[in-house]
Amino acid sequence: MMVLAGRAWVALVLVASPAETEHAKTLKQNAERLAQEAHALVNPNGCSKAEECEVAGFGQKACGGPREFIAYCSRTTDTKALQAKLDALMKAEKAWQEAAGIMSNCGLTRRPRPQWVEGVCRAR
Repeated sequence: MMVLAGRAWVALVLVASPAETEHAKTLKQNAERLAQEAHALVNPNGCSKAEECEVAGFGQKACGGPREFIAYCSRTTDTKALQAKLDALMKAEKAWQEAAGIMSNCGLTRRPRPQWVEGVCRAR
């Protein structure tokens, strides 16, 4: 206890326990693994026009919404498998962010339009 100008002040220090830190670390590793798996499912090549290109939210910002967007070719990407992986990634990142106490700027990430440039789907 500190005494300052005749008043007693109590300093409270919050420290994450090792178990909480390990839990957040494990959740982060799971989210990173899911992100790699989702990227592996994305194929931006193989379309012949912009209408065949799609854009999907990728990851989760701490305030909600996707942290970025990815573009892919709907003809050459297993969209069901990709969407399932993206859903799992969103939940995993949300769990990790909550466990780690991560905050974000809460800015909106605009959903870009899919474009087809030189045979490749892109998000712009």
